[in-house]
Amino acid sequence: MALADVYPLIKASHIGLAMLSGGLFACRGVGVLLGASLPMSTPVRRASQVIDTALLAAALLLLATLQLNPFATPWLQAKLGLLVAYIVFGTLALKRAPSRAGKALAFMAALTCFLMMIAIARTHDPLGFLRIVGLAY
Repeated sequence: MALADVYPLIKASHIGLAMLSGGLFACRGVGVLLGASLPMSTPVRRASQVIDTALLAAALLLLATLQLNPFATPWLQAKLGLLVAYIVFGTLALKRAPSRAGKALAFMAALTCFLMMIAIARTHDPLGFLRIVGLAY
């Protein structure tokens, strides 16, 4: 069985894991902003790490299956840049920002990066959301 034979399964896994990862991050971020301790508990953090690791594995399998070079494909370059920003903002939102206002701002920035990555993935265009709403030609 070739890797291409399981492409639909890999793609569906990647999409599902991305939604699960983003949903868990959103729930954790809201919880942190409300002052709850559960979002930063060991089981929740470990679940997030497992989901994100599986998401990365699915992404790498997709790259291999489609024979894409993420550094030579503009829309993938944009997604990688946004992924780095998402991780930085997410870390600030969940633990590193010194104030609640800083955490809230970082949380909104991380969610914006996440939504932009989804738009870019759907359009295969670095301008993603701008193409969807017709603001970029």
